[in-house]
Amino acid sequence: MKKKYGVLFVCTGNTCRSPMAEGLLKIKLLGEFNRRISVKSAGILGISGSSATAHAIDAVFDYGADITKHVACGISEALLKESNLVLCMARNHREYLIERFPHFQDNYFLLKDFAAASKSAAPDIIDPIGATLAGYRECCQIIDEEIERILPVILRFVDDKFSN
Repeated sequence: MKKKYGVLFVCTGNTCRSPMAEGLLKIKLLGEFNRRISVKSAGILGISGSSATAHAIDAVFDYGADITKHVACGISEALLKESNLVLCMARNHREYLIERFPHFQDNYFLLKDFAAASKSAAPDIIDPIGATLAGYRECCQIIDEEIERILPVILRFVDDKFSN
């Protein structure tokens, strides 16, 4: 069996933005693509073992995603090695990865800038930690819109990988 195409979402603590993105992408992958794509998330703080925040769980539930079983993990070389595409929530996440893991930097992109016609004027997806549920829902909506925008590109990459 061929190795799966790996998509990794990265944020700060892996309890808000990146698990929401992971959950949202997973529910959009149907049929064959669900079997050919691995979706994970991690945080640059290296915190492991925490669950997603209650507001993150509630926000993605509105979209049909369930991240109640999410367990936070820190970024690692092993995760990066199995990832074809690393989507960062903010510039500082990408900069951190480039500084510490430069050999994978061709795979690092900001979620808002990936496959965009032009660079975003506000490329960071603001961390909702400490916000109300409304703040999390706003963040989740932004992430969902970005995933909808890039999904056709990801599916094309997967088709290219498995057709060779």
